[in-house]
Amino acid sequence: METINQKYARLKATEIELAARNKDAKNVVINHVTVRPVNRQSQDIQKWRTALIAAEQDYQQRTLIYDLFADILLDGRLKALMFQRIARITNTPLTFKVNGKPVDDVEALAKKRFFRKFIQEALNARFWGHSLMELYWPVPDSDCKGVTNLIPRKHVKPKKGIVTKNSWDMEGLPYRQPPYSRFCIEVGEPDDLGLILEACPHVIYKRGGFGDWAEFAEVFGMPFRWATYNNEPSRAILEEALAQAGSAGYVVAPEDAQLQFFNPTAGSQSNDIFRFLIDACNQELSITILGNTMTTTEAKHSGYAQSETQMKTQDEVHADDRAFVLSVLNEDLVPYLASLGYQVEGGEFAFEDGDGLSLTERLNIDTRIHGIGVPIGMNYWYDKYGIPKPEGDELTPGDDQDESEESVKPGEAKSTAAKRQPKKA
Repeated sequence: METINQKYARLKATEIELAARNKDAKNVVINHVTVRPVNRQSQDIQKWRTALIAAEQDYQQRTLIYDLFADILLDGRLKALMFQRIARITNTPLTFKVNGKPVDDVEALAKKRFFRKFIQEALNARFWGHSLMELYWPVPDSDCKGVTNLIPRKHVKPKKGIVTKNSWDMEGLPYRQPPYSRFCIEVGEPDDLGLILEACPHVIYKRGGFGDWAEFAEVFGMPFRWATYNNEPSRAILEEALAQAGSAGYVVAPEDAQLQFFNPTAGSQSNDIFRFLIDACNQELSITILGNTMTTTEAKHSGYAQSETQMKTQDEVHADDRAFVLSVLNEDLVPYLASLGYQVEGGEFAFEDGDGLSLTERLNIDTRIHGIGVPIGMNYWYDKYGIPKPEGDELTPGDDQDESEESVKPGEAKSTAAKRQPKKA
């Protein structure tokens, strides 16, 4: 129970924090950034290479590469693959314990919107290469709303540790030094450009394939009309008639003219080359982001064993994401929470399920363990799978037998039931 001295210290910390926020309002990093819209333009491999070279220089001009990334993320498949990795982590409940006991104040934070955004942007560092976040979170028992600001990546130069007003500037705020270091957390390596960099060529080639396919459909998808004439009056009449007869392509040529289409393939297979290119690009995107293809694409010629192997690869990717997020939370976020007055000393974050298994996978394991005779307490089933416990005189299967809090081995259950049978006369 909270003592008077502890309550006074907590209220004093709240007062100090609110005063510090007002005092440091002029030091808010994001207020020193001039945000400009993304430069949208058609992309090609040469632009990707030029942007990459500029981003890898010591002065880290990342405007071109990040504008390219923003445009590449209009690809629905790439965005869905990234969401799949992020959602696998954000949809897993977090817990924070000190000496095995949960800390309610911290666990309440984990359910807030600003906390979720922090985890999302921390994971985005794996795709973009780097994330710098500015945190203004409430102190314990405060009614203040928390804020998580992502500093625009084009304005961050991790090698120099500065945030620039304009993306092309060479001087800026040193976010690793006080007072900015008190509320800024960065995630990612200074020279990392993330997985989107590797995905760019596949999206660019796929867009080109779709464009060529659309042009092919426009030219050859509708019947082509060929008309000939042997005098000028006939030519004028034919041109007027064909122009008014629909939007399909047509040619009005002299009678001795010839027109030929040279196609490398014949028949309906002539457009398969575009489909093959797009499918190959999509598969490469799946491999780049998830490490496999079979969890996102229907397998036509692969067996169960191969799909299981690829699923294990994806599970390893998710397990690595979990370890990455926990390292950020425990190494970077916990000290920040301690500075706000939360009782986090000696504690750490962890995912509630602990092993990353889905509920179906956990149920299969539990039933197999129980089936070989390992006792599992009844409360475990109720709590783990959200099964409502019977209340009062509510009948449940097996009410004619005495039930204990701990289940028994199958063999023991049979012997106990046998003892309860009345003896034959």
